[in-house]
Amino acid sequence: MTREHFTDGPNAGWTRWRRDPDGRFASLLGDFYFRQAVGGGVDCRMETDRKHSNGLGYIHGGFIMSFIDMAMFAFIFRQLENHAAVTLSCATDFLSAGIVGKPIEASGEILKETGKMLFVRGLVTQEGVNVASFTGTMRKIARPTRSADDGAAQRPGPVAGTQVD
Repeated sequence: MTREHFTDGPNAGWTRWRRDPDGRFASLLGDFYFRQAVGGGVDCRMETDRKHSNGLGYIHGGFIMSFIDMAMFAFIFRQLENHAAVTLSCATDFLSAGIVGKPIEASGEILKETGKMLFVRGLVTQEGVNVASFTGTMRKIARPTRSADDGAAQRPGPVAGTQVD
């Protein structure tokens, strides 16, 4: 995944995460943008189009939840300099339908950080309308080693002497 920070133009102040088409799930979603928000939180944004729609023509709930998962990682980005992380839980409440063709945004914050755990919350909006609210729990892990061929990682196993705190 590449990261590009914009200093001018319509995306000034935003950082873009982009995964080149490589067959992974994230490359199907599109470009993801985030920036530091006033007050210490993080703002996120993604464009939407027909590929993100459900059978009724609204934004698919699975896409919204994928966007939320990416947003939670943007919220904890700075805490992961020497670690990776996995999502342990994400509770989502859908509040309104999302309209295809209009960007969705998320804002959120870290509620608490322990040695291994991060607790976050946020809100997804579209043109000022609340689309979903969410809370999540993330666990820091050691960065897995990956094969250069396919990027596959081994399933993490228990590490002697560790516990979830």
